[in-house]
Amino acid sequence: MSRLTSITGIARIVDPRLPTHQFHLAVAVLGGLVVMAVELEKRGSITEALGPAANAGVTVFLAWALAREVDPDEARTANLAALLVVAARLLAGPGNLAALLMFLLATRIVLRSTGLQPTLLDGLVFLPVAAFLAGRTVAGWMAALILAYALAHDHRLPDPARGYSLIAAFFVSASASAGVVLSGAFGSGWMAPAAAPLALTAAGVIAGFFLPGYIPMSRTDYTDQMLEFFRLRSTRWVLLGGYILTVVVGGGAAMAELSAVGVVLAAATLIARKLIPAFGPG
Repeated sequence: MSRLTSITGIARIVDPRLPTHQFHLAVAVLGGLVVMAVELEKRGSITEALGPAANAGVTVFLAWALAREVDPDEARTANLAALLVVAARLLAGPGNLAALLMFLLATRIVLRSTGLQPTLLDGLVFLPVAAFLAGRTVAGWMAALILAYALAHDHRLPDPARGYSLIAAFFVSASASAGVVLSGAFGSGWMAPAAAPLALTAAGVIAGFFLPGYIPMSRTDYTDQMLEFFRLRSTRWVLLGGYILTVVVGGGAAMAELSAVGVVLAAATLIARKLIPAFGPG
């Protein structure tokens, strides 16, 4: 891993040999197939159904990864989130993959689940480019601003990030803003939400406020250190606060595109409060 970690400090490895990873890869494929069947029935063309199916599979994967950052000690939160995201996709429509990636990276940086700080390449190249691409939608732009906040906030948490994280935060916010201006995303206007996305958003936000905290026992990927309680708490508040701000600014479109975030928050609370039986590999 030394070559990878010298390039980036925010990448985590998917190992198909692990039962938990096998489960979520299987759910991602299954979710894609379910959406393909639904889209094929609606459109009558397998070619037109491939795009939505791929979007569903990647959305499930990103929701699983996000759940692992929000609840690192309980893999079965990600099990529930992965399954619920398939249902949310059928109710709310396609996910905004770039915006979901921004939230995933923001939580990963704040939690520091890899055990590593973002590298110079991460902060000055990879993340600004990703933020620029995400900025082509209002939801992606807002999510990228949350990522910029995460980079700046990382400078104030235990074992603070290096000084260039503040410069990286500036580059990310500037790149995202350039993306949203150049793409003309603001021209689409604010739309009222449909019933299903609004319900999923409300459920996620309410669940987020009732998500109990704990002292994590999990260890970082590359340095084998215990995760920090304050970092986990900050991770959850960054996700919840960022989600609320993004759907308020982005309106109905953002609620539909980011329903996976609400599902992750709801799944974490349901498992933590023992309101639903945990299942699948732990």
